[in-house]
Amino acid sequence: MPVPQDIDSQAAGRQLLTGHRELRAQLTALRAALDAADGPAAVRDAGESASLVRQLRERCLEYCLGLHHHHTMEDGAFPVFEQRYPEIAPVIERLREEHRQVAAGLERLGKLVEADDGEDVTWLRAELERTVASLEEHFRYEETHLLPALGVTVPPAV
Repeated sequence: MPVPQDIDSQAAGRQLLTGHRELRAQLTALRAALDAADGPAAVRDAGESASLVRQLRERCLEYCLGLHHHHTMEDGAFPVFEQRYPEIAPVIERLREEHRQVAAGLERLGKLVEADDGEDVTWLRAELERTVASLEEHFRYEETHLLPALGVTVPPAV
């Protein structure tokens, strides 16, 4: 497939930053759902546990799809960036590898959520925190090494 050469690098960088903000907000909402569910299983009734599991599955699926779309868009723009800014080729190669690692991690998380019975969300909290830490590191790397090359200044509050 031919690579579009008319990509506006700054617009693409701003879109990437907007995507990161949206993905971070979704992670915050997912964490809030887990916070609301924390507590002994005896306190929750079976219907509440089933509802929580259903909500988490939906949120995880929504998040995974959104992140997959975000990374697909980035991967599509990377060849243009490599041509325009050959000095950042190592950065882009690292980002491609991180995209593969993130996809594998989200697949693992999705399988765990799918298999959960809702009785104990402690394991889910731990897995989510590992996933969030990995994503945050990925987002920071992109924002630190890719966006400046595209002429985008990252606000300090990101």
